[in-house]
Amino acid sequence: MRKRIRKKEKQADDLFQGHEIEYLKKHVDKLWERAQDSSERLQDVEVHLNLLTRLVTALCVEKLGIRLGVLKRMIKKIEKEVIEDTQIHQLESLYKLPPHPAKKVHSPRPKSEDRWEDIS
Repeated sequence: MRKRIRKKEKQADDLFQGHEIEYLKKHVDKLWERAQDSSERLQDVEVHLNLLTRLVTALCVEKLGIRLGVLKRMIKKIEKEVIEDTQIHQLESLYKLPPHPAKKVHSPRPKSEDRWEDIS
């Protein structure tokens, strides 16, 4: 009697595991399709970015008259600022701080009426 119950339990477990495996296979297939779609979209974005970069470079050099050396320096400066901003953003997200405000312009110190301040 116990053997029959155990066999039925094993058969039920096998059926349940079989359905789980099929379910997981379907989801893996869907995930794989989405990964392929994302890869294709990323390649398209890279192509568009390359074209836009060439267009902006051509406009800067030919129409605005910016020399290549100046343009390269500007690009390096922008890249450096972007890296700094992303590092700040990553640290803020790690510590969940509110975003940093724009750079503040310091106002000049108000002049004191003490004559000795001017001397020192």
